[in-house]
Amino acid sequence: PGAAAQAPPDDPFGGAVTATDVSGQVKRPTGRQADLDEIQSRYRKILAAWAEGQTAVAAVDLMALETSVVFDEDPTTRKRLLKAEQAVIHEVGAANLETLVPIAMLHHESYRRYLLAGARGHAVVLGHARAMTRDLAILYHEQSGSEGAALVSSRILTSLGGLLQQAAQQVPAAEMFQLAAGMDPRNTAAMLGLATVFEKNARYEASVETLRLLMAADPDHAEGKLRLAVNLHRLGQTPEASTLLQGLAGSSADDWIVALAAQELAGIHREKGNLDAARQVLEAAVERFPNDPRFYVQLASVLDRAGQSRSAQDLMDKVVALKAAPETAARFLYNTVRDETFVAARRFLDENARSRLAVLAQALDTPNKASMTGVAG
Repeated sequence: PGAAAQAPPDDPFGGAVTATDVSGQVKRPTGRQADLDEIQSRYRKILAAWAEGQTAVAAVDLMALETSVVFDEDPTTRKRLLKAEQAVIHEVGAANLETLVPIAMLHHESYRRYLLAGARGHAVVLGHARAMTRDLAILYHEQSGSEGAALVSSRILTSLGGLLQQAAQQVPAAEMFQLAAGMDPRNTAAMLGLATVFEKNARYEASVETLRLLMAADPDHAEGKLRLAVNLHRLGQTPEASTLLQGLAGSSADDWIVALAAQELAGIHREKGNLDAARQVLEAAVERFPNDPRFYVQLASVLDRAGQSRSAQDLMDKVVALKAAPETAARFLYNTVRDETFVAARRFLDENARSRLAVLAQALDTPNKASMTGVAG
């Protein structure tokens, strides 16, 4: 226990690492530095494994290669790696532009794994994986110019933005979401992600503007309505916020959205002194969510303020016996980056990347040295 994981005897990278150690830190190999030809050869083998559907092998081996070449102590080492990877991408991309999609997704997968591993001591290679994913998506979009390419590239950037958002990297996440929405104005996941970043940074006007674009693209987007209402209320635009919340509170949207809409709507009524309206909202909420203590507490507060202290006390007595249901996490879910936001985008990407694996395999077998616009450094 505690010993470094050993590479299998048939590991094509020899001394290069293909796993993380028990601390979760990506291990650093020792020994001579690989030359450009060797890096290119390894990278081609990794792409071949990816094209064969060896997802884990290819991603882990790419991490092993990159961490054996790039070091934080010398950021210029990234240039060697980038030059080698670009050379291979030029060849296969010139043979068939569609190969850029599965290659981008390989770097996306390695970036996801770097984040999970922690990648302590590997900030440069972490940034490299992110930049490769972003730049390949942009390159594919620019070189193709088709509507289909815009949809694919937009969702690559959306998924990447989701990973960044989950890692609390708000500024680069916003950049990805903005790029994604620019490529596909109907990409609601990108707009929702961007609006959330704005909201977390107290840029409520920008959040509202983005959410209005989202609602124009999908008028029935329940979470979009909820976030728009919350941010409108923060900006003092209470009538519109109340209308949106009223619709959500009585809707068939996800429980957490309905619950939070009811909480917010009751709060607005209470702020305005409209205790009867607040009571009606909360009584309906208690009926729908009988195990959510928040509504009992809110309703008790409203009743107490209305002079019905005995009824308020009876409600508080009930709270003690409640077993909290999942809907009590409504506000937590609102403030959490949830995978479900990006599920559709990632499913779309998985299907599109898989459909192009055969094209990548063919391009690797018949390399074309014609030049292409390079991936940006």
